[in-house]
Amino acid sequence: MSTTVTPPPVSRPAKHLVPATEPNVVAPPVAASAEPVLVPAAAPPPPPPKKKARNHPHRRARLITGGAALAVVGAIVFAMRPKPMTVDAAPVRVGPMQTTVEVDAVTRVRDRFAITAPVGGMVQRLTLREGDVVQAGDVVATIVTPPVFETERAALVARVDAAHAAELQAGSRVTQARQALAQAVRDHQRALALLDAGGIAERDEELATLTETNRRTELGTAEAQRRIAAAELAQARAALASATATTGATVAVRAPATGRVLGMPERSARVVAAGTPLLTLGDPRTLEIAADVLSSDAAAMRRGQRVILRGWGGAPLMGVVRSIEPSARTRVSALGVEEQRLTVVIDVPDAPPVLGDGFRLDASIVVWEAPKVLTVPAGALLRSDDGWAVFAIRDARAARVPVRVGHVGGGVAEVLDGVSRGEQVVVFAPDALRPGMRVRTAE
Repeated sequence: MSTTVTPPPVSRPAKHLVPATEPNVVAPPVAASAEPVLVPAAAPPPPPPKKKARNHPHRRARLITGGAALAVVGAIVFAMRPKPMTVDAAPVRVGPMQTTVEVDAVTRVRDRFAITAPVGGMVQRLTLREGDVVQAGDVVATIVTPPVFETERAALVARVDAAHAAELQAGSRVTQARQALAQAVRDHQRALALLDAGGIAERDEELATLTETNRRTELGTAEAQRRIAAAELAQARAALASATATTGATVAVRAPATGRVLGMPERSARVVAAGTPLLTLGDPRTLEIAADVLSSDAAAMRRGQRVILRGWGGAPLMGVVRSIEPSARTRVSALGVEEQRLTVVIDVPDAPPVLGDGFRLDASIVVWEAPKVLTVPAGALLRSDDGWAVFAIRDARAARVPVRVGHVGGGVAEVLDGVSRGEQVVVFAPDALRPGMRVRTAE
């Protein structure tokens, strides 16, 4: 069913009729003093009436379809836009910082005494135990030397006789050397007198001088041999004096200083040779810390530096570097790599009584510290061609910023320039992160 719309009638402007002027009619004159007559202007023609918009159903449908298409395209574009990458961020802070060298350390007694067997024999069972207090001069062990039988005693007697004869022989050689020297001195004096008188040539006088020098050297050698023979005789007599026919001699081993028994290899009675370790003495109150460090790390260490000691089973302790070994030694690491290491000795002024000898500790030697430093997490640093850089978050986007790094330690790094305090930097940046990408921080 169709509807016919009749357009409204169009109004036309009315014609203005101007009255005709009669011909040959002269208007009366107007006095000069009369006021001018105002004639109203003609009114402008009225604007044409607006046409009424027609209702077109097809046009409205097209507009709706076009709007829907634009909305769909906008939604697709929004959905296809890259999403912000989630990253871990940390602020740039200002605060104290210190650089430390982390090493393994062990406690040890400063003055340790290793007591060994002075002679070979049977060591009696030790009555001491680890931790017992020993005073200087106390008997800590008893050794019974093995018995010497008649045949062995006869051998010792023969050894004494041989040493005595060797001493007599050496004495005779000394006497001969002295007489030869005296004769050489007299010959030299006569040669000088004859040389002054012109009786001999200078060569003869030089031979006399050389002979006197040789005789003096021979006398010195003979006297040294006599001293050796005397020492061998004394050694042989001492061995004979300590020998008995049926039983051995008892030797008491005494403590060289006051302290505690730190350890002993064996408490039971046994046969030992001379020089066998019996026990170890020391004073646990005089503890020191021995830290094994690399030579490259030791180059930055100085006497008097602070040390933080942890991992011994109690609260952290404070120590001070006392000495650094001047010579390094070669050590093989667990990975089979040869390393140059040396020992740094650390004093602990307030060592607790429970801290004993041989305790393991984790030592942090402070080689540098400052009270107020601009720092970033060490995980935020990225290696660049000419130094270091970080990803700073600026306007919700990642910006690669070159930075100049100072000291590094304790999980943070000193930043000299490049970023400012309070600025957010990306920590452990993902490999896919690029400058200019939109980012958001993880909760």
